[in-house]
This record gives sequence, structure tokens and C-alpha cells, in this order.
Amino acid sequence: MQRSLIVLLLTLCVSLVTVHAQVDPQKADDEAGKALDFMDRNLPESAIQAWDRALALMPNYRPYMYEKAVCLSMAKRFDEAITILSPIYTDTSLKDRGYQLLGACYDERQDTASSRRIYREGLQAYPTSGRLHFEMGQQYYVALDRTTAHQWWGKGTQADPAYAKNYYWLAKSFSQTKDLLWGIMYAELFLNLERNTQRTAEMSQLCFEMWNKALKVGDPNDPINFCSDNVLEQPDRRGPNVMSFPVAFEYTMALAASVVTPKDTLTRRLSIEQMIDLRYAFTRAWAKAGLDTTHPNDVLRWNIELQREGKLKDYLWWLYAYGDKVEMNRFFRKNEQRYDTFLVWFGEHGFSFRKPLCVGYRCP
Repeated sequence: MQRSLIVLLLTLCVSLVTVHAQVDPQKADDEAGKALDFMDRNLPESAIQAWDRALALMPNYRPYMYEKAVCLSMAKRFDEAITILSPIYTDTSLKDRGYQLLGACYDERQDTASSRRIYREGLQAYPTSGRLHFEMGQQYYVALDRTTAHQWWGKGTQADPAYAKNYYWLAKSFSQTKDLLWGIMYAELFLNLERNTQRTAEMSQLCFEMWNKALKVGDPNDPINFCSDNVLEQPDRRGPNVMSFPVAFEYTMALAASVVTPKDTLTRRLSIEQMIDLRYAFTRAWAKAGLDTTHPNDVLRWNIELQREGKLKDYLWWLYAYGDKVEMNRFFRKNEQRYDTFLVWFGEHGFSFRKPLCVGYRCP
């Protein structure tokens, strides 16, 4: 009996030494670096093998397990990803990402009930998570419930103002409706937040197209169309003596258009330069009428600040740069030094996303 106990103890000691010998954080980190490189090159299967090697050197290390689950998701091996994530998705080291990835895997399996449960559970733990608000909105958007999707994404911009994806999808979605006013506002916010990615070029072009879609300057019947009739007919909450924000916006835009375009001239599509002149006149008229006080709006406030600094026109050239590349290049060649000076200034004096912003849509 005593000999058997000694043999058992020796076996346990050898096992512990073996396990200890296998743990090597440095080598595990090297394998993790290889895995991340494979992920960057969109090679999920190779990345999974590298994560397996890293996990052999650092067993049950949650960040590695999470990243392996990301790769399994990239490889569309969602059941395996769910198996890895289910015991660890609430781990605080993963924060809201664990909930997001697990919910997304259930979404890919068309298990909306499970994914929604996970997202809501995540929002209880991380109520300011922009990505979880986005995922909730995306579910409703895919289900063709645009209104509820907008509500979730709008809440996401308030909960996490520095998370760009909610602005991006609000702009994209509103661009497909008659309520372009909200689309142009969220597009401008997105561009200020995410200035130099592939989506920046896409959103710059979309922003310019939305503005042009809303304007038929010189049309005697219907020159300004930023909002649906339903939105325009909603009264201001302060009573009938106050123009609502959408009505005030369209009215002031019509006044600005009458100033900057020749009389009895129909312009179906504005150039970047014409658009900038229109917005410059609008911003001046909006501030002069005191509408920036009546209707606080962070995008229009920012435009007024830029105008006072003498930077608004250069800023709008930057904003619409991808709307017409030929026109933008022509402007840049003529104004290279001035525009470069603006970009340096802009890099140091950008729009702040430290607190929730209001553009008139579902503000608190």
C-alpha cells in the first residue's frame, strides 16, 4: 500500500514537471505572432494551426482561445467556434468582444433567439458597448425592420460615441430612404471619426451623392428634399410656434440656394465647388438666424466653428474629396500649399467624440 502511494506521488510529480515544462510564454507569443500574420493575410486555417501551437504552450489562455474562435469563424466553422467560446465568453479579459463573437456565430447559424440572448446579456454587463448595440441593430436590419435597427444604432452612438460602425450603418441605411437629412449627418460624423480607411472613401462619395440627391436647385416645384413628409409634419416638442429642426433645415437651405445660384436656373447636380458655396451660405444663415441655439446640432455647430476659423471651405473640400476625384485633384493642384496647411491644422483640431453627440435624430 505504501509502495503504491509512493508510485502515485512520483507519477503526479512527473506529470506536474512535464506540464510546467510545456508552458513557455515566449514561444507561445512567437506562435501568436505567426497566427496574427496569417489572419492579416486571410489564411484562417493556417492561423488556427498556429493558435493550437500557442495554446499547447499556454493551455487555456483565454485571449488565445478567443482569437482561435475568431479564425474558426473566418473559416465558417461556427459550431467549433461556439464550443470554444461558450465557457469563456463572459471572461472579463475579453470584455464585450466575447459576447459579440459568440452572438455573431449564432447569427451565422440562423439561431437569432440565441444570438439576441447573448447580445442582451452582454449589454447588461457592458451597457456602453457600441459593438453590441450595432449587432442588435444589424439583426433587425437583416430582418427588414429598418426603424428598430436605426433605434439600436442611434442608441449605440450615444452609448459609445467613438465606435464608428453605428454611424456608418446609419448613414448607409438612411441613404436608402427619403430621410436623407439623417444620412448626411451621420455620414459627416463617420468621416470625422474614421478619416483614413477604405470606408472613408466610400462614405465621402456617398455623402456627396446624398446631398445631390436631396437638391434640385432652381426647381420651382420641389427644390429641397432632405426629409419625408412624415418627418416634416412632426411638430416641434416645444409647440407650434417653433419650427421643427427638419423644417428649419430645409427652409434655411432653400434661402441659401436662392442666394448662391442664378435665378431661373435649374441645377440637377452640383459640383463640389457649388456644393461648398451652398453649404457656406447655409451655415452663415443658420448662425445668423440663431438656429444653432434653437436647434443644437453638433455637426452644424462644428461647421459654424470652422467658418469662424476660416477653415470651412477647405474642410468641405476634404469631406467631399471622393465625390468627384477629377474636380478634387484640380482643386488640390491649384491650392496644394493651403490645403496641406489645413490638413495639418485639422489633424490637431479635429471633431471631438468624447461625449454623446446630437444631430437631431433621437437626441436625449
